[in-house]
Amino acid sequence: MANTNYETVFAEFKDKITDPDLITFAEELQTEMLTAYMKKAIGKCKRVIKTVDLSNRDDELMQFGVEIPDEVMDIITEWMTVFWLEPFVNNIENLRNNLSTKDFSVFSPANLLEKIGDRYDISYKRARSITNEYSYIIADMKGLKS
Repeated sequence: MANTNYETVFAEFKDKITDPDLITFAEELQTEMLTAYMKKAIGKCKRVIKTVDLSNRDDELMQFGVEIPDEVMDIITEWMTVFWLEPFVNNIENLRNNLSTKDFSVFSPANLLEKIGDRYDISYKRARSITNEYSYIIADMKGLKS
């Protein structure tokens, strides 16, 4: 069984988003940010994911001690997307623009904030949905009584 490198998780995450600013950051800063998103994502789904020990990881070697299956990788990276979107939703400049604008055209800051919020909601619901779906698929039914 092979170990999964953090870089594999990061690559999967980067395939889900479009952020030209991310690549302009120094590699060390990128790694720090992506590791933080990944740890938050793991915290959100680790009690549901019982088939893989997500705490079996080495932050210095930047790898998991186990192989992460595709469906678990999808859950982790979807939650990473949620955490990546949060700063956009909570950006005070977007909020100020929203509160001070009088022209609510299709290009208005208020419309932008609404669209970012909508994208966050969609991402959050998808992350919850695939986490729940995974938990139903791998549920341990032995302990249930009829």
